[in-house]
Amino acid sequence: MTPKLLIAVALTLLLSFAARAQESIVWMDTDNGPIVLRLDPVNAPITTQNFVDYVNAGFYDNMIFHRVVPNFVVQAGLVDGNGQVRQATGPTISSERDNGLDHLSGTIAMALNGNPPDVNSGQAQFFINLVENADLNADFTVFGEVIYGRSTLLRMNGIPSYTNQVPIRPTLIRRAVHSDGFPIMNLHTGSWYDPQNPRRGFVVEVANDVSSDQGPIVVVYWYDYLNGQQLWATGSASFEYGASEVDIPLIRIEGGQFGPAFDPNAVVIDDAWGTLNLKFFGCDQGRFRFSTILGTDDYYLTRLTIPSQNSCLEQ
Repeated sequence: MTPKLLIAVALTLLLSFAARAQESIVWMDTDNGPIVLRLDPVNAPITTQNFVDYVNAGFYDNMIFHRVVPNFVVQAGLVDGNGQVRQATGPTISSERDNGLDHLSGTIAMALNGNPPDVNSGQAQFFINLVENADLNADFTVFGEVIYGRSTLLRMNGIPSYTNQVPIRPTLIRRAVHSDGFPIMNLHTGSWYDPQNPRRGFVVEVANDVSSDQGPIVVVYWYDYLNGQQLWATGSASFEYGASEVDIPLIRIEGGQFGPAFDPNAVVIDDAWGTLNLKFFGCDQGRFRFSTILGTDDYYLTRLTIPSQNSCLEQ
């Protein structure tokens, strides 16, 4: 390989890492299921920042997808859950329609005003393409794609609509949150195991805190094998919606045995054993990083079970 080619390869890798570092994620928690979007601030910086600003301001919380055109698009950003119009709070933005991003199935784009559309009229309304819509490439700016939630879109596509494209039962966006990675959600509830060590696994529960009826909270049960004995650890922690990782203080229980071998005098409880940092990279891959008296290490686990009506196959 020539020096020039080596330099070109190195630059390509650097640009790739830089682009990945600038990726941003938005999770829309809807009453029809989650929609996770990866935005593209590299190719659509103006549109992406505009959308993120609305998300961070809570503008899309308690809004509905007010327009459903089967096998075409679903649209939101105008009407709230009470049927009231919510006026955009920011100025119109410049078009980025020539950014090379096409209207493929699952892409998100900025809605426009006018017929023919005013390409510089985008504000808060957006739509998600249910199919490839190449005829929209000339006017409408694509600025991201759905990375999880295709089944949610399929359910929305099947909702009957009135003649004016308003769905009979609109899908509600409970909240929209911005994240720097795949957000922790109740989708991650289930059993997780270490393919490299069948003796090791984690049970994760993501839910609301029943003591306050608020949330979210994550509870973890860790089972392992140490020095010929079973080792159990557990912990819980609150976190903010949209967080992509959380630190969990751990309590260790060691020496317990099931069945006739159980001896309560052999059980050791350590309530300051260490911490676990939990991070997910998608629906079915997670990193479990611990810092305890056992040392510090990363376990990369895959899931064994998943909540009913969810699937990781749609990623």
